[in-house]
Amino acid sequence: MTEQTPKVLKLKTLSPPSFQLMPFWPDNIEAWFCYAEADFSEHGVIDTRAQFLAVVKALPREFNRYVTPSMFTSDVSEPYEILKRSILKRGDLTDRQRLDQLFNNIDLQHGSATDMLQRMREVIGPRTFDEGLFKQLFLSKLPQQVQAVLVSFQNNALDELAVSADRILEITKPTTEVFSVKEKPHTTQNDITDLCHTLTRYLSLRTDRKRSRTPRRSISRKRSVSRPRETDNPDWCWYHNQYGKFSRNCRKPCNFPNTKPTDSGNFQAGTR
Repeated sequence: MTEQTPKVLKLKTLSPPSFQLMPFWPDNIEAWFCYAEADFSEHGVIDTRAQFLAVVKALPREFNRYVTPSMFTSDVSEPYEILKRSILKRGDLTDRQRLDQLFNNIDLQHGSATDMLQRMREVIGPRTFDEGLFKQLFLSKLPQQVQAVLVSFQNNALDELAVSADRILEITKPTTEVFSVKEKPHTTQNDITDLCHTLTRYLSLRTDRKRSRTPRRSISRKRSVSRPRETDNPDWCWYHNQYGKFSRNCRKPCNFPNTKPTDSGNFQAGTR
């Protein structure tokens, strides 16, 4: 029985191009290839392998997965075209799919939400994406109990949401540690509701601080004035129930002591 020898890829010797392509445009891949091919034509680079090597050198790190070892061998006749098609196919992805790929290995782990946001921004680099989509993906990587609270504050700036998420995580840290030893935490609807109410009040504290307390004191005083008297005497008239011996008026029938009202209802001088 003959022993099979492993197949060895025969690498093709490539001549490096005498020029360098412009920096890669992840946001407009098709246009970048148009400019690259214009450079190839201007410099007389017609060999597909030289074109392939020039593109490989210009690709950012996250695009290296589209370059396979077989493209460097003589078995592939048009490595540039194959690489170009692979990258352009990736360019058909939606912004959501692109961000999902970029953030695939980023999660909260044992760090803070602020640190996770910083890592996500570093991965994006100079590329631009819709801010609302980026915020949505950031929130989706937070624990469900944190998302339940922050959903009411989605209009806040992303950095503020990250800081609020860290505060919520700090408050719920003991609960999180208990859940970590279980396969799936069991949280009742009442638990979630109570947590939402508590943390929502916490996040609304800044707004509450701006409210003036003066109107509240005046309202309190008004209420105290209108509060019914607890010592009303049914045998006395309204004036004596309100002002006692200092009352200047009286209405019959009234049994308040030492009162001699006149026919008009007023007291005579010196009767009190």
